[in-house]
Amino acid sequence: MTIPRFDHEVGADELVAALRRAGCAIIEALAPAQTIAQIDADIAPYMAEVPMCTGSFTGLQTQRTSRLVAKSPASHPLLTEPLLMATLEQYFRAECYQFTLHATGVIRIHPGQPAQSIHRDDSVYPFKHPCPPTLVVTIWAMSEFTRDNGATQVVPGSHRWDDVRRPSDDEIEYATMPQGSVLLLDGATYHSGGGNQTRDQPRTALQISYGLGWLRPFENPQLAVPPALAKTLPAELQALLGYRNHGFLGHYELCNPMTLLGDDSVSDTPAGNDLFDDE
Repeated sequence: MTIPRFDHEVGADELVAALRRAGCAIIEALAPAQTIAQIDADIAPYMAEVPMCTGSFTGLQTQRTSRLVAKSPASHPLLTEPLLMATLEQYFRAECYQFTLHATGVIRIHPGQPAQSIHRDDSVYPFKHPCPPTLVVTIWAMSEFTRDNGATQVVPGSHRWDDVRRPSDDEIEYATMPQGSVLLLDGATYHSGGGNQTRDQPRTALQISYGLGWLRPFENPQLAVPPALAKTLPAELQALLGYRNHGFLGHYELCNPMTLLGDDSVSDTPAGNDLFDDE
């Protein structure tokens, strides 16, 4: 099975069908070149300082930094990209009231980095496979992804496998794609960062994960984006960061916590019960 590929005019229905069938999809050249350049400028000071990772899984020749919302204002339109939001809304519809951001970051694979071990991102949760969708990972190509420079390795269809079956080498596909493209992965799809065999071509990606609103996110959103910063963001991004309740989960005084972002004072007096105003 190959990775389904689409141009930017694809509809959410087609992407959802591809995710259900293959557990992955590529949308080519979805992000404008100007946006990619602005994000690159935002993250440059951080990438100049962050050291290489220290573990074999994270990569001894790989740089990683998180808290993308705080570090790159230019990335915000990608976090709430309308086509992706419509796709995720449909893909997660039967599993939660709302989906949220689970992790954001930058991954730069440098020359000499071997391929990462193949894995599932939803393995952090104690679910048995196959299972309903819990997580979708988006990997944005900040630079061109080629087989030589570390294009993500993907095993299409593996989101339907049980926990015993493991991929063979001939089942691995490579998410080669031009700059500005995005790879979507069901969290149960086996994948890994590819090996960078070039001499001078780092491969840079934004990795942004979304998951069910009732699951604890990978990244602690209220520390990564504290209320003082969250107040400055669009309401859609505030909600994605978890500044809202999910039914009775995550409420503040029986209210949607987003109401606090509009008020500098925090009262000890219980507010009215409006938990389901957004449902």
